[in-house]
Amino acid sequence: MILDALVSQLDQRFQHEKRAQICLWFDEKIEFARLLPALTAHLDQMQRPPFVLLEYDAGANHGQIWLKHRVHQLLSQAANAEARRCLRFVLYVPVSEDCLDVAADRDDGVRLDLLEEYRTGGVLWRIGGKRPTLFSCLRLAGVALPDNPTDQRRLWDGGRDSLLAKYVAKFADRPAVFWATQLTPELAQSRLIGDVDQTILDLALEPNTAWKTLQQEGLDREFLSMVRERYGFEVPVHSPEEWIENLVAALALTETFLGYGEPADFPFADRLPPLAVRPHHQQLLQRWLRDAEYRAAWDRWVEAVEPRLDLSAWARGRTGLSFGFPHLSCLRLQQTYEAFDAAAAKDSSTTAFFEGHTELIAKELEFAKASATGGTNWSLLRDLCVFRDDCAKGVAKVQSAGSLFDLVRIYVDHAGAIEWKHIGLRQGADEEGRSAVARVADRAYATYALALNDAFFQRLADGGTLKARGVPGVTSRLEQTLWKAKGRRAVVIVDALRYDCALAVRDQLRGHAVEVEPVMAVLPTVTPVGMTALLPLGDGEVTVEIKGNTLHLKVNGKDTSVRENRLALLKAFGADCRDITDVEQNASVPSGLGELLVVFGHEDVDHIGHGQAESLIRHIHLEIGRLARLVRKLHRWGYTRVHLVTDHGFILLDESKLPNEVPCEKAWCLLLKERFALVPASADLPLVRLPFAWDPEMRVAVPPGLAFFKAEKSFSHGGASVQELIIPHLVSRGPAAQEKRVGVEVVLPTYELQRTAVKVILRPVVTTAATAAQMPLFSETGRTLSLDVVRRQGDGKIVSVVAGKPKEVRLEGQGQEQSVTAFFHTAARFQAGELLELDIRDVETL
Repeated sequence: MILDALVSQLDQRFQHEKRAQICLWFDEKIEFARLLPALTAHLDQMQRPPFVLLEYDAGANHGQIWLKHRVHQLLSQAANAEARRCLRFVLYVPVSEDCLDVAADRDDGVRLDLLEEYRTGGVLWRIGGKRPTLFSCLRLAGVALPDNPTDQRRLWDGGRDSLLAKYVAKFADRPAVFWATQLTPELAQSRLIGDVDQTILDLALEPNTAWKTLQQEGLDREFLSMVRERYGFEVPVHSPEEWIENLVAALALTETFLGYGEPADFPFADRLPPLAVRPHHQQLLQRWLRDAEYRAAWDRWVEAVEPRLDLSAWARGRTGLSFGFPHLSCLRLQQTYEAFDAAAAKDSSTTAFFEGHTELIAKELEFAKASATGGTNWSLLRDLCVFRDDCAKGVAKVQSAGSLFDLVRIYVDHAGAIEWKHIGLRQGADEEGRSAVARVADRAYATYALALNDAFFQRLADGGTLKARGVPGVTSRLEQTLWKAKGRRAVVIVDALRYDCALAVRDQLRGHAVEVEPVMAVLPTVTPVGMTALLPLGDGEVTVEIKGNTLHLKVNGKDTSVRENRLALLKAFGADCRDITDVEQNASVPSGLGELLVVFGHEDVDHIGHGQAESLIRHIHLEIGRLARLVRKLHRWGYTRVHLVTDHGFILLDESKLPNEVPCEKAWCLLLKERFALVPASADLPLVRLPFAWDPEMRVAVPPGLAFFKAEKSFSHGGASVQELIIPHLVSRGPAAQEKRVGVEVVLPTYELQRTAVKVILRPVVTTAATAAQMPLFSETGRTLSLDVVRRQGDGKIVSVVAGKPKEVRLEGQGQEQSVTAFFHTAARFQAGELLELDIRDVETL
């Protein structure tokens, strides 16, 4: 609209003097200069432009002589006299038209005496009889301009660098509806700069680059004006880094002042902005803290300024919430944990603590989760609060449960929220050194686990059987779904995998259809019995033998408590049996893989648990990741169905929470262990006895709930608890072996670092058929990538220099490129010429 209007207004000048072929366009304030490139391009696109635009530009040697020569040249090139008469020229001269009246040479070198004839024989551009201005041109074009003289001046003041000149140049090609909105200085600034807060965040991330861009676009003055109006911040930009540092200090101080109730004794009151703009400081800071992409920049800048603005002594003992200064959040965290530690001894005082601190914890987490640490200590308290509530709800459901199946359903439905969360809390408490968190978590979990297993055991005792409606036995279920199934399939056999652990494996198998169903283990839940129950027994004969105090099961006379015998049975069945370590170490697909692959040898969970339960808590997440990677590898090897099965679950309960020992005379028993005993089926004993699947002449005597016959440790199995008996059967139906992962192109804008951060661009590279006529046979799936920057020390040790954890980013097969900026530890020091290594890994395959 603007360009059409400008062409029309210039063309109309020739209508006033039809014989004139020259129109002089003087632009004293050079406010039209930014519009000239767009106007030139617009004229070139017109089929019959009404005039030729020529620009006076002394710097390009296009002075008055060049203008006259160009007019003469174009006229002489015209086809005939009629064509010459029709030619019109607009001469843009970015000086005052008063220069035509000055005969002598000017100090600025501008000479226009040769153009005098054009004033006489041509026309001057006028709008309403007056010298043209950009403002009057726009008003004539119908642009909705302000009537307020102050707003008008704010728009046009500055000539070429005025807000109006920049605005019109940027949006000259917009349609009429765009210009129908009332144009105010605020609207012009917002449309030119965009979101001023976002521009501040971009400056914080890349100060020099972002500031240079603003200057190149001529928007630096408008940006500073907007910052001054919105935030009352008037520090000049001598250095972009120094400017950001000062702004960060102002934001943090203002947010702290407001967060602590605007106290009269605030130590830095003289550095606060005007009263009216203080809420804007608070809003920007809280937006910044929530933004995961820019939070690292805030942490870096505030770390540099807070040593000069330490408010610890002033804030101690005060009630208030502010999140800009890490030292104040650390102070509140310390005080909160002091209160928690004092309340952790009793359940009632712990409940009172959370009632009084839940809102504080939630608020702290809201502004900490985007940081490199993620507010780990705050999330530990939040998760513990949720966990206690879930355990209490679980107990209530147990108390209202009817059948054995109802109790199994409670356990299965809450395994992730209670069983797995308990392990996560214990691990988090260990990593952060919060022993009180571990004690409270153990207490809440013990309350739930004891209530669940007391009720479960009572239903078992009343029914006298291990059968629960809807929960198949493991042997029959595997016979149906695995051993007698057809097609290419694999199975991973794990020693000791609880139901919640299988759910955790499922959660890591993104992109696969994964089902986890509960099945009933065989009692007693010990390895010789459980592993035998997993075999393709078919019509095989199972017998029992007790030597000393050791149980041996035999299938067709072969002792299946011995692994080699179990493998021999599987090989005779037709299975290709491979040790888990061999499978993991194979980088390529082995030749001669069988249709049925059995992967064995995963015993770490059981081995570590029996050694020390605390070690298992620290280690179990690694084993979950290991199993998930193994399943994905088997899919890549061509097995579209992968089963994950186990012999038994386990109890993980703090030893101080275990029930008392239950008397069981050795003379009563054929075999006596901590969590079970084998007794003659005909014996009349004061114990709950359940059927033994492999020998009707024996019964399995079990202690009630989580109790034991002999001293036991935190990690245990063998008895009749839900956690031991209800085991997972995981089936992953994944893509075929030919599936490819998307390729990754890594782009570094610079290899030579000038600051303690590195920007990396990750682009998906599809390697399947690119020809439009050829359809790719197999899609390429995305990757989750881990990005770290490391340095190699003299002793060969590799140490990360990135603040917090390595960055993770998801790259999809058909997705867009991802930009990641990794900031380094502020305490780290770097030498010129030192080589840092960029470490990028697929988190699933490492």
